[in-house]
Amino acid sequence: MAGMKTRFGPSIYFASDKVVFDALNQAKVTTELVRELFFDRGTIVSAKTPKYELAQYFSRLTADYFDHQEIAQKLGKVATRERVTSTDLEVSLQVPEIVEALSAVKAKLEAKENRVQLSVDGGRVTALIEYEYVDYTEVEFRQVQPRDAVIEFVPDEAGNYVVRNTQNSFADDVVAEVVAALNAERDTAINPRKIILTGYPDPVKRTEFFTKLLASIDGYQAVTVTEAYCYKAKASAFGDDEDPDRPLEESPHVERVTLKGSGVTKSFVYDGLYERGYYIVKVVWQVRSTSSIDADLYELEVQFSEPKECTNLSYQARAVLICEEGKFTGKKRSPKKPEQDEFARLIEKASKIAFASLEG
Repeated sequence: MAGMKTRFGPSIYFASDKVVFDALNQAKVTTELVRELFFDRGTIVSAKTPKYELAQYFSRLTADYFDHQEIAQKLGKVATRERVTSTDLEVSLQVPEIVEALSAVKAKLEAKENRVQLSVDGGRVTALIEYEYVDYTEVEFRQVQPRDAVIEFVPDEAGNYVVRNTQNSFADDVVAEVVAALNAERDTAINPRKIILTGYPDPVKRTEFFTKLLASIDGYQAVTVTEAYCYKAKASAFGDDEDPDRPLEESPHVERVTLKGSGVTKSFVYDGLYERGYYIVKVVWQVRSTSSIDADLYELEVQFSEPKECTNLSYQARAVLICEEGKFTGKKRSPKKPEQDEFARLIEKASKIAFASLEG
């Protein structure tokens, strides 16, 4: 054990019975996965045995370092698809200089035991990064989670480059390092631009941004809004007119409100929230191609991850709702890569149109 790297303390070498039991009893862990762990040890269990009893028995078994690693690998993987964010570089770049900057950052990441793969397809340059995300609020087996981050340099219609990346702090930091590496070799510095609404504190303006965005997806018509997340920050802990000794329950404040259904932005509840100073920070809606009334529906999502200042705009095409003769069949599928790329481009374009309308 002397040669191993002790990043998270001695517990990574030994899994106690309580740690194993708590991990297997999480709601995210299926009974089928627990049966798979038994099968790996040469034990077949009944399909009728409850997960709780299986976890009790399995946690009594001896688990060494390699068992710990194997169980953590099965339980720690995050399968959800993360949203995408974009940054406008507003400059024309050459593929070799992008690759050179990415390669410089790649060396730094690999020195920290991350895995990085670079690929070039025409003018598009992609970096796939495999890294570990640490979250100490999770149970021990999920504290270290293997994750993937994707960073793409994509030329836009004007020939300038847009950077699309998985929306999280790790990927954002990598993008900042790559831009810094590009600037180190340039006479004129790149000034990245993102869409933020910090300069538009008016709730009406912030809601208008989403209203305009929904109507600006080129070639597609908005069918219905299924989810709207509204936000209103409390002005201060103790406003000028508030008594610090006043009981909290006498001055209630609802910060976030979620509306789900069909056409939620047309409901009287939404109108009431709008009048009280709430504004939209996230929306999920369905669109259909204007070229065919029998086309499938696409479910799209756009949100500001930081709602108070309306920063960190991110988006994704969540699902394709399969239709026949213009009616939803109840079946869904995940968007294919070309569809994801197309809607990324359309949402980016629509967000710029919506932002420009605020400036006007």
